[in-house]
Amino acid sequence: MRRTLLLALLAGCATADAMTVPTGAPKSGLATAPNNELGLNPGESMAFEVKLGGIVAGEAQLAVGEIGDLQGKRVIVVTSRAATTGAAELVRHVVDEASTAIDVATGKPLTLDANVETGDKKLTSHAAFVGTRVEVNFTKSDDPVPHGYKIELGKTPIFEAHSAMAQLRGWRPTPGTTKQVFIIGGRRVWRVDVVLVGYETVGSVLGNRRAVHFKGSSFRARGNLTLESSTPGRTFEVWLSDDADRVPLKLSATTELGDITMELTDYSRP
Repeated sequence: MRRTLLLALLAGCATADAMTVPTGAPKSGLATAPNNELGLNPGESMAFEVKLGGIVAGEAQLAVGEIGDLQGKRVIVVTSRAATTGAAELVRHVVDEASTAIDVATGKPLTLDANVETGDKKLTSHAAFVGTRVEVNFTKSDDPVPHGYKIELGKTPIFEAHSAMAQLRGWRPTPGTTKQVFIIGGRRVWRVDVVLVGYETVGSVLGNRRAVHFKGSSFRARGNLTLESSTPGRTFEVWLSDDADRVPLKLSATTELGDITMELTDYSRP
């Protein structure tokens, strides 16, 4: 169970390859929230229980920092941590921590830093998003020589899990409308299609909540943005709270690992 898989659920997609980014921007003292389209609230935090095949297999946390400055731009930093717990931890130790600096004006990622532990192996990586190009550098514990690669998608914006999640939360469509984004996960590019199904009530540890229900599919894409297959690699569903915060209440996905669900266990914001 990897961060990209867990965060992909948060983002509304399901990338299975690990990738990471930078830690944070300095605070500027401003606490003004970004506009609603960004889909992030400064100072908010949330926690999730992760189940695989109905059995608790992990936990995940996500936190949003205050607005600051980076590379001459106003940014907001999103950090997350996912880890196996219980029986799953006994089978395989996995910890995945990531931090993304997101441009407040555009909602696009600027940098991504990550640290991944799988068993006794570790991977650290840094990604820089420059226009429509992504430059990635990574180092493995069993291969201390740094490696790097670039991905270029022409004029199409590229997102990663944190910024894609924010895009979904900030979206205010009418039922039946489909949103399409391209997301990077490791060396892969995914086209993610999300449609608003409608509004319904879902149960959670926080009680019954009115929710916005989305369904989506993710497709493996080539560098020229054509699809490797017309059959989706994964399908998923997301329920966001039907209020201004658009908090992820429940997420589910069908993957090669089995059916995975994430349910919100705690949420707070200033």
